[in-house]
Amino acid sequence: MLKQEFCYSQFDNLKLFMTYYSAQNNCQTKATLLYFHGGGLLYGQRDDLPEVYCQLLTENGYNVLTIDYPLAPEVKLPTIVSYLKEAIDWFLKHYQTTLGLEHSDYFLFGRSAGGFLSYLLSARYPFPEQKGLISFYGYYDLMSPSFSQPSSYYNQFPKIAPLAAQELIYPNPIAEVSINERFSLYLSGRQFGNWLSYLVSSPSEKETFSLTDTELAELPPVFLAHSSADQDVPVELSRIASSKIPNATYEEIEALPHDFDGDITKNEGLQAYQALILWLDKTLSTT
Repeated sequence: MLKQEFCYSQFDNLKLFMTYYSAQNNCQTKATLLYFHGGGLLYGQRDDLPEVYCQLLTENGYNVLTIDYPLAPEVKLPTIVSYLKEAIDWFLKHYQTTLGLEHSDYFLFGRSAGGFLSYLLSARYPFPEQKGLISFYGYYDLMSPSFSQPSSYYNQFPKIAPLAAQELIYPNPIAEVSINERFSLYLSGRQFGNWLSYLVSSPSEKETFSLTDTELAELPPVFLAHSSADQDVPVELSRIASSKIPNATYEEIEALPHDFDGDITKNEGLQAYQALILWLDKTLSTT
């Protein structure tokens, strides 16, 4: 597996990068997965997808392009989305000259908050080259009551007052920060029910950045994976999505935490990615 890094844009003094994971022979590529990381849109970094899954995908003909985006609350959702549109544009412009690909077929793929971004861009920035959408424990609806109410799960942990959490906000935009350094900001947001205030400028924007039933019905083929015991993003969001999206494949994992594929010692993660590859092959063969 080869790894290459490219700069696709710049925001003030912040350069935004991509990492391109490819098989040794690009000619065998079936499609490229444009990947958005999780972290509640407040933390994380583009290369958080365990290498074992990148290896599995590239061996089966699916290159992976992991993408930086500026994080909240230093910026709000409209800015995040605008740069990810630039990233998609970059791929469509450079797939041949820079990446050496024969075709520009792609899937949007995200985990958790990255799944939300994948939903949003699939609905609001569609291209014929996009063949499908992949969401691992993601969500499409910021209006879900669980996101605006104090979380019983997160309130089991020591309380972090909003003012203390806000000391973790940087003076300038960033695109990468570790979970250890900034999880407290997300934790506080979920404890006090004010997480979404870091993402949007007004309560009405929560609806603006939620997909309607009409938009769900018009999505390309979708692969969803979610654990029944998810303590962070309600599993009901993927269950409802799978019922409203006409061409949806849904894998429900039993009794594991939110990011069930993060523990590579457990078989469930590997099985989900093997199911994903079968779905990718089937989707491409029917489009």
